[in-house]
Amino acid sequence: MINTDYNALNVYASDTRSRASQTSDMTLVSEENARGAKNARSTNDVAAVLTLSARAAAKTPILKRGSRGTAVEKLQKNLTKLGYDTKGTDGIFGKDTENAVKRFQKAHKLTADGIVGEKTSNAIAKALEAKKAKEEVLKRGSRGTAVKKLQKDLTKLGYDTKGTDGIFGKDTENAVKRFQKAHKLTADGIVGEKTRKAINKALEGIKNPPAPKPPAKGIQKILDNIKNDKSLGLSKEKKAALTMAAERLLKDNYEVAFVAGVLGNIMNEGTPGKFESSNYKSNPAAEPGYLKYMDKHFNYRNKFSGRSICDVGIKATEALQKKVKASGYAGKFGLGMIQWTGERTERLIASYKKYSKGDKPTINECIKAEVNFMADELKGAYSNVYKKWKAGNKTAKSAGDIVCRMYEVPRDTNGEAKRRAENASKLYKIMTKK
Repeated sequence: MINTDYNALNVYASDTRSRASQTSDMTLVSEENARGAKNARSTNDVAAVLTLSARAAAKTPILKRGSRGTAVEKLQKNLTKLGYDTKGTDGIFGKDTENAVKRFQKAHKLTADGIVGEKTSNAIAKALEAKKAKEEVLKRGSRGTAVKKLQKDLTKLGYDTKGTDGIFGKDTENAVKRFQKAHKLTADGIVGEKTRKAINKALEGIKNPPAPKPPAKGIQKILDNIKNDKSLGLSKEKKAALTMAAERLLKDNYEVAFVAGVLGNIMNEGTPGKFESSNYKSNPAAEPGYLKYMDKHFNYRNKFSGRSICDVGIKATEALQKKVKASGYAGKFGLGMIQWTGERTERLIASYKKYSKGDKPTINECIKAEVNFMADELKGAYSNVYKKWKAGNKTAKSAGDIVCRMYEVPRDTNGEAKRRAENASKLYKIMTKK
């Protein structure tokens, strides 16, 4: 007979049920975890899709002809602010907006298709930033990259800001004041448009330093050599013009060889204060069309041809110039030692007014007005003449050629350029004579 221990069996059964229950519970937990993980993956996938969609939505929209809305309106305002007129800011991308976009793209070396995508949008944003930085007034208390750049620029120019931390403090203010004082600006320590321009100009001077200035004795020796020369057979007025021109240009720090090139051109042009002659009686066919127009419409030959402004007067010359301008320069006339024509004559007349005491200037006043007008042109609108010469072999001969082709541009330019180059070589020898 088997003696069964029921109590032990009951305990075993209970343990078995307990383990089974635990296994079941573990299985349920495992399945639940699996479902949770699956759901989590599913949620993450959705989140990723939504994130990508949001990024896509946030990406710069493409604006083109036919687009409408606030984005177009903002584009129009920004382009107008940058100087590209859209003819209104109505939020409608029409022909005028498209043309403004194309002009902007062309100016910034982008494909000029009139469509505003990411590249064009970024370029507009950068241009607006640059404009803001340019217009921003910097003063004590200002902070940021614009201040840091200012500090670096001033330090480079020799005005120590005691650091370049982007904070406009007392040291930066003092450096600004020292710079302003040295450049004859109001020393208020505030960097506005005038001070910013002066800083940029000074920095440009570091990049392109002027040629060494001849000592005063050296300049005087050159001027004396011109005055005392007899080999060129120059008139008194012409020699006076060459001497005064040489003095101004040498004091402007131009090299002697370049100055000789300018003077070599003056030698072959007109007389200070004198009007271009329309007297072609011996060869009427050679008279230029613009002078024929002057003779026919303004009685130029009888009133002005070959005469001097010293006799005609500034007022009469100015009245003639106004008529010429009204004709759209169908007619024109040369005036002075360079025989300036067209719109340049108008600016020359302003120079006569500046340097003359009365309506009829003296010959010396004419020379002074013309020399300073010419020198100002060479430093301003015609500064490329000197740059072109500097990029070449820098001889007097090349200066004579370049000044002829780029500054004076006479008829028979090739023939004149050759003659004026020879003049320059002769003058250089005279000017540098020991």
